[in-house]
Amino acid sequence: MNAIIHRGTQEIGGTLIELKTAQSRILLDAGYPLFLNGNPIDDNLAKLPHEELLKLGVLPSIDGLYSWDSPSIDGIIISHAHLDHYGLLKYVHPDIPVYLSAGTKTLIEVSQLFGICEKYKINARLFEMYKSFNVGDFSVKPYLMCHSAFDAAAFEIKAESKTVIYSGDFRGHGRKSVCLDSFIKKVTKQVDVLFTEGSMIVRSDEKTITEDELEIAVVDELKGKSGIALFQSSSQNIDRLVSFYRAALRLGKTFVVDVYTANVLHELHALGNKIPYPSYDKLKVFYPYYTTQKIFNEIGEEYAKRFSAYHMPKKKLSAMQNEIVMLVRPSMLIDLDKCDLSGGTFFYSMWQGYRDSDYQQKFEKWLDERGFNKAFLHTSGHAKVSDIRRLIDGLNPKKIVPIHTMSPNAFLEYSAQVELQKDGVEFEI
Repeated sequence: MNAIIHRGTQEIGGTLIELKTAQSRILLDAGYPLFLNGNPIDDNLAKLPHEELLKLGVLPSIDGLYSWDSPSIDGIIISHAHLDHYGLLKYVHPDIPVYLSAGTKTLIEVSQLFGICEKYKINARLFEMYKSFNVGDFSVKPYLMCHSAFDAAAFEIKAESKTVIYSGDFRGHGRKSVCLDSFIKKVTKQVDVLFTEGSMIVRSDEKTITEDELEIAVVDELKGKSGIALFQSSSQNIDRLVSFYRAALRLGKTFVVDVYTANVLHELHALGNKIPYPSYDKLKVFYPYYTTQKIFNEIGEEYAKRFSAYHMPKKKLSAMQNEIVMLVRPSMLIDLDKCDLSGGTFFYSMWQGYRDSDYQQKFEKWLDERGFNKAFLHTSGHAKVSDIRRLIDGLNPKKIVPIHTMSPNAFLEYSAQVELQKDGVEFEI
C-alpha cells in the first residue's frame, strides 16, 4: 500500500489523502482549503472555472477524480461535515461512490437545501460506526469520534497486509469525550501508519475547557442578570447548542433557535439521535425574515410550518427577554432591531478570527449601542496536545504522519516514530 497526502502536511483544512494498492485507489476526505499561499482563502475563488482552480492549487491535480475525467477512484470516504473535509465533492465525478455516515449526509443535505453550500449530487453510500465495509481492495472500519461536527469518524483501513489509521478531526473534551478512550481501547495497535490531526499541537499553553465547564460558565455569567442572553455559534455545532440549552434549563429560561437551526436539529433527531429539537421542553423557534422568505419561496413551506406550534414571535420575544437564551447570527440583525432589546448579555462562541469581518463588526456595534455585555466563551473542536499524545501512546504505531497542522515539526518531540511528509509526494506504507 502506498499513500499520497495531496493536501494537509503543513496546513489546517483542505484535507485529502490518497491510499493506493496495485488495483485500487481511495481518498480519505476531499476538503476545500481554508488557506491559499499562507493566507485565508478568498470565498470568491470558488466561482472560478476549474482550470483556474487547478492552476492555483485549490484543486489538487489528481487523475481520475474530477467530473471532467474518466473516473478511476474506487471511493471517497468522508470523516465529517465540515467543508474543509468535504468541500471538493462539488467537483468529483458523479460515478465515484462517496462513503459517509447518516449524520454527515444529513448535515450536507441541509446545508445544500438552505444555501450554506452549493447544491450538487453525490453518489452516497452510508456506513455505520464500528461496522467494516469494503472499497475495492480496502477494508474500512469507522469509529465515532468527538468533534465540533456531529457524527465525526476516524477510520481503520486495511489492505495488502498493511493497516492504516486516520484520526480525522477529534478532541477529548466534548460531550462525546468517551469516544476517544473507546477508540484507543478498540482500534488495532502498532499499525503501520497513524495519520493524526495536529491543529493545536503548538498551543500547549492554551486553556481548553470542556463543554460541561462551558455550560457552567454560561450559568454563572447569567445568574442574577436581567435582559436577554444571546449567543453566536455554528448551527451545526450540536455540542455547543446542547451546552447552551442545558444552561438555559438550569436557569429556568426558554431556549430559542432560528428556523434553520430548528431544521438541523429536527433532521438529526429523525435519525434517532437524542438531541434537543422543537417539542423539547422550553425550546422555541424564531423566524428571521430573510430565512423564512427563502423557505417559502425556494425551499418548501413544510420546512417552516413543521415548527408552527413552537413559534416565538417578535413581540413575545421582547416581552419575555429576561427569560430567554437565544442563538443569533449577524444576518438576523434586521429582525433583532425590531424586538426592542437592550441591556442583555452576548456570548461569542466561535473562533475569534471570524470577528474581524465587516458584517460581524456591524453586528457587535449594534449590541454595544444597546448596552449588551459581551463575553467570549468558546472551546476548540480539536484535540489538545495531551489528547494527541494520549492517542499516540495508546496506539503505539510504527509510523506517525502529522496532518491538518501548521506545525508538523512540533510532533518530532513526542515520538521517534514521527515521519514528516510533503504534499503530493507518494510514499510507501
